[in-house]
Amino acid sequence: MKYLKIFAILSNLANNLVSPFISFVSAYFGMNSEELALVTSATNAVPNISQYFLNFIKSKAKFLIFIGTLVNGLLWVISAFIPFNWIFLTVYFIITMSIGIANFGWNLIMDRVSRNSRGSTLSLYLVYGTIGALAATLVTGFITESNTELIREFFLISGIILVGSANLSRKIEVDTKLEENRVKSASFQMKRFLTTIFLFNLVLSLAWPIFPLAQVYKFHMNDENIAILSVETGVTTILFQRIVAKLTDTKRKLTLFLGSALYTIYPLSYALSDSIYMIYIVNLASGFTNAVGSVTYIAYIFDNSDDNTIRRNLAVYNLTVGCGVMTGSILGGVAYNYVTQFYNPIYSIDLMLILSSILRFSVSPLFLTIKDTPVVFHQFYSK
Repeated sequence: MKYLKIFAILSNLANNLVSPFISFVSAYFGMNSEELALVTSATNAVPNISQYFLNFIKSKAKFLIFIGTLVNGLLWVISAFIPFNWIFLTVYFIITMSIGIANFGWNLIMDRVSRNSRGSTLSLYLVYGTIGALAATLVTGFITESNTELIREFFLISGIILVGSANLSRKIEVDTKLEENRVKSASFQMKRFLTTIFLFNLVLSLAWPIFPLAQVYKFHMNDENIAILSVETGVTTILFQRIVAKLTDTKRKLTLFLGSALYTIYPLSYALSDSIYMIYIVNLASGFTNAVGSVTYIAYIFDNSDDNTIRRNLAVYNLTVGCGVMTGSILGGVAYNYVTQFYNPIYSIDLMLILSSILRFSVSPLFLTIKDTPVVFHQFYSK
């Protein structure tokens, strides 16, 4: 799987030259909380929602990866030369749609290659992607530390690398087959899992428009600080991936609960601390939550689907995540604007983040109530 691994590294390198900084840069250039809500919902919701419609298109996984990555790269090249206003937001929305197309193809291939060992295989490819992401974030953060305007140069570099990655994706060694079977609606077990996923992503994303406001106006962070947080997440993700891989294969419900419950500490650290160093310390746990988010949730979908249902279940799962994220992000931005009518901005930021933490923890026990009954595969198709 040489080309699959190289693609994972290069595509993540290219995306992470710019993606960790988009919300921060948007706040830096003066976007308000509602506009930041649009940015965060585009970043996290649109890629997921766009994948739902791919369920109705007959296309192999490799083609989805190729076309999604190519469009992504070309649009980042264009973004390097346009003003940072509604024109950029429009192009950025299309970029996130192209990311969703590539991600859908990638997940279909991951379903194929990980059937013999979900946790360890998914974690392995997470590490390959994280290696690329670490290198990219370090470069961008430290170069743009004193001049955020330089981010445009990285839009261009990212786009060029993605175009090259798209060409490389045509050599990936594994692909899916086109399935003609019509399937019945999702099982009660899957619906219960998806309901929990929706509620969790809704409360998770309430804080997302608030984080960049806290970074800019409360902690006065710069690009270097954002890079340190992102790199810290990457390094700890690699350190935690073996543990998460084992837990995913042996104690999946417990892993889902711990991964979701631990998300409580991030908004609390921003709300209760005035020191960026406390943010760095708490962020050490992000390796665990990131690994769970990248491996365990998707492993549940893979293991509770078969060849006839995997595309539909992936599509509905991503639609559910996207709707939860978009709803939560927009509600968070609107709620913050309402609260600032009564309190000063910093107090409003802290209040919203504490509320987010309480809601995150209240939803996480729902993961202990789901059922997990993996499908047994009798054949493995590598081509």
